[in-house]
Amino acid sequence: MSLRKKYVNSSLINKTCSKCGNSYPRDEEHFYKNKSSSNKSLYDSWCIICRNKSSQKWKNKNKGKTLKTSLKYRQSEHGFFNEMFNSLKKSEYYIESEFPDQESFMKHWYQQKEKFGMTCPATGIEMTMKKGDGLKHKNFTNISKDRLLPWQGYTKVNTIFVAWKFNNDKKAITPKDAIAYLRLVQERFNTTDIE
Repeated sequence: MSLRKKYVNSSLINKTCSKCGNSYPRDEEHFYKNKSSSNKSLYDSWCIICRNKSSQKWKNKNKGKTLKTSLKYRQSEHGFFNEMFNSLKKSEYYIESEFPDQESFMKHWYQQKEKFGMTCPATGIEMTMKKGDGLKHKNFTNISKDRLLPWQGYTKVNTIFVAWKFNNDKKAITPKDAIAYLRLVQERFNTTDIE
């Protein structure tokens, strides 16, 4: 057992906020870590209370600007798929080994896009990435992630991107049920080419 006492610089125990002038313990409960500094042990010059007040004040002042910027990002391809990937991760059918990150998910989309463009492979309609148009329902033409076999998870083989309306209308229909349905329509109307 060492009898040497570890030296603690008493001037570094507390930190004074340069905004309000109050002193707090130099820790992450009172100051945010300074992410912009190469020295990760440095803390922000403002306390968390002052930083949060300042942030809220800016958000209130720039509310319209913030919403506009957010909408623009969410309607971009990267923003649209970022939101879709986040919802995928919450799904019980998410398989992390298949899509460990957004980059792998986007790569899967780019492979389909290279083959079909923005056309829905099921319906042939042009797919969109519209957000925040004030509608209470989904945009029927928006790109939607779908599982071809609904009882299986989101794997690279089972995941396809289709128009939201097709995905919603298909629900959990099996290929066997789809064939049976087409047989009934064919018998009744002498065609399956019905819109």
